[in-house]
Amino acid sequence: MPTLDHTADRLSPKLWIVGLIILVGFSRHLPLDYPSLFNFSPTLAIFMFCGAYMKGFFSWVAPIVAIFLSDLFLSSSYGINFLEPFMLATLASYIAIWILGRKLGNNKSAYSWTAGAVGSAIIFHVVTCAFAWIINPAYIKNFSGLIQATVLGEPGYAPAYLFLRNSILSTVFFGLCFRWIKNTVFSESLTLKASTPATQRLET
Repeated sequence: MPTLDHTADRLSPKLWIVGLIILVGFSRHLPLDYPSLFNFSPTLAIFMFCGAYMKGFFSWVAPIVAIFLSDLFLSSSYGINFLEPFMLATLASYIAIWILGRKLGNNKSAYSWTAGAVGSAIIFHVVTCAFAWIINPAYIKNFSGLIQATVLGEPGYAPAYLFLRNSILSTVFFGLCFRWIKNTVFSESLTLKASTPATQRLET
């Protein structure tokens, strides 16, 4: 009985974190009502957080489920095919950010975590803009064309640097929120459970 109770103590916070990540994933619908917030999304923070703080099965399943479920609804709204080639560049960015989170680990300072969040946004922006430069005929295939894709974007659309700004702000914001929840709310919950005798927990 104590073993089962101890397992539940360890598993419960992870399940709550997974549920929170999936719930926040749906906030990616926000730009549909407020176009100025395009790219203001918890997606990058989710992958960085899972890479840093979650282990084993939950580490890679949680972000994939969160993004997949939200993309099922977002694809039709944005006119994007979930399986189109551009998604390969997006997936590569997510994997790189997950690895960055793994490197950061769960013992880094808030300053390191913030720097990692900014770096995650830059990685995503550079990779996806470079891929758009390669496949989009609107861009000249030289260095100036690459700079245009990265800084200004395609003519007729909002500047690419605004997407980067929103991506940095949202990744820092959501990343610090996730980190605070993990280090305070769930850590305190585990501490309280660990200090309560197993027999008392069974009675309640």
